[in-house]
Amino acid sequence: MALEIELKFVNADIELARKIMEEKGGNKITRHYERNIVLDDPGRTLYKRSALLRVRQADKITMTVKRIPAEIDESKAKVYVEHETEVSSFDETVSALQVLGYAPVFSYEKIREEWEFAHCHVCLDLLPFGPFIEIEGSEADILSCAGILGLDESTSSKKTYHELNRSYRAERGLPQDENFIFSAEEVKGLL
Repeated sequence: MALEIELKFVNADIELARKIMEEKGGNKITRHYERNIVLDDPGRTLYKRSALLRVRQADKITMTVKRIPAEIDESKAKVYVEHETEVSSFDETVSALQVLGYAPVFSYEKIREEWEFAHCHVCLDLLPFGPFIEIEGSEADILSCAGILGLDESTSSKKTYHELNRSYRAERGLPQDENFIFSAEEVKGLL
């Protein structure tokens, strides 16, 4: 179990952030395509309890459970208690969770580039509805890192990508869809 402390920056200039990190000695870890399935029971009780059950396939396959801590300090960053473990098979893990009564409720994808920079884990994320920068670390380090990257705090968000997708679709009058995935051609072009 670990605390995940993060802040997202909406419509971020990924190219500028990458250039700054390269110039200032950031360490690029990976760039990859990522697919995620979020599962819940038929009553969506995990969601109602502010918890998430996810299986992710990227450079490795992981199963993650996140929840909001029992005691929430006032913070500019989003804070979750996170339990994550590596698993050997994406499909078998999803199938095993289905046997336990959890079913896929939505899928999402992203192209993610990960960096270590300014005492933070920085993710340059491209989703079907836009570019984002996600910074993980202590709240003070996140805000300092964001400043170095030229990110404006007014563009930050504590929302999940799921919430941001719903807002994006509502603002544009698009039909509700919890999924946000690329076409196969888009993935090929982005990688």
